[in-house]
Amino acid sequence: MHQNTLFKITNLNCSYDQKTTVLNISDLVIPKGELIFVLGISGIGKSTFIETLGLMNNTIYHSNETSISFFPSITNDGIELKDSWKISDTELASFRNQYFSFIFQNTNLMPNFTAGENMCISQLIEGMPLSTARKTVSKVMEELNLPKEVFDKKITALSGGQRQRLAFVRAITANFEVLFGDEPTGNLDKDTAYRLMRILKQNLRKYHRTGIIVSHDIDLALSFADRIILLTFKEENKQKIYGEVLPENVIASNDENKWFNSSNERIEEVSAFIYKLLKINPLKSVV
Repeated sequence: MHQNTLFKITNLNCSYDQKTTVLNISDLVIPKGELIFVLGISGIGKSTFIETLGLMNNTIYHSNETSISFFPSITNDGIELKDSWKISDTELASFRNQYFSFIFQNTNLMPNFTAGENMCISQLIEGMPLSTARKTVSKVMEELNLPKEVFDKKITALSGGQRQRLAFVRAITANFEVLFGDEPTGNLDKDTAYRLMRILKQNLRKYHRTGIIVSHDIDLALSFADRIILLTFKEENKQKIYGEVLPENVIASNDENKWFNSSNERIEEVSAFIYKLLKINPLKSVV
C-alpha cells in the first residue's frame, strides 16, 4: 500500500489548545497522484485539515494512538509527522520547503518584490538560475492568460484576480510532493478557476504529485476531483461538537467520472448525495 500512499492517518485529533477537539480523523488514506477536494460547511474544520497535514499550524493533539505517516516518493519508509512541532523552526521550514507547496485565497505575495520575483521565488530558493525559473514561469503565465509585461510589475499594480493567478504560478512551479490549497480560486471567475484546475491536474498527473484543495465550490470539485473528502459534524445531544472525517464519507471517481463510496458501491446521484450529507440547500453549489 505504501508505494501509492501519500498520507496514512489514524486516531488524529486536531486542536488549537491541546484540549478542545475541532477536527477528528479516525482512519484515512490519501493516495499519491490524485487531485483531492475537501468539502464541508463553514466552520467544520476544512482549513484545519490542511493546516495540520501541511504543518502550517500546531494543531496535532499528542496521543500515543495518533499516527500521521507521510510517504514521499524518494523513500519507501514512512515519516511520522505527529511530533514534527518538537523540532526547530528552521528544520520544520526546511521540511515544508522540501515536500510541500501552498496556495491560499489570501495570496501572501511579497509587496517589495516584483510579480516575477514572487512567481520565481520557490525555484530560486531551490537554487535554480533566474533565467531558467523565468522560462518555467512564463509558460504557466501564458496558459493562465497573464500578459508578459506583468512579470516586471509591482504587486500593488495588479488586480486581485491577477495576484491570485501569480500565487498559483508560484505554487505550481515549485518542486513539491503535495500542493495544499485553501480556497485558491475564491477570487477568480469560473472560466479562470476551471483553467487553473486543468493546469493543476495536468501537473499532478505528469509528475505523480498530489493536490489537496479546500473549496466551497461543489461543481468545481465534481468537475476535477479524483477523490472528495466530505467533512461532517460529530453530534452529541443534538449539539455539533466538532468536525470529523468518516471513511464512508470519502468518495472517489473513475476515468468515466462515475463516483463510488469506500465500499466501492456506485453513487448514482453524486450531487444529491453531497448536498444531503452536508445538509445544504441543493439549489446552491457552494458551502
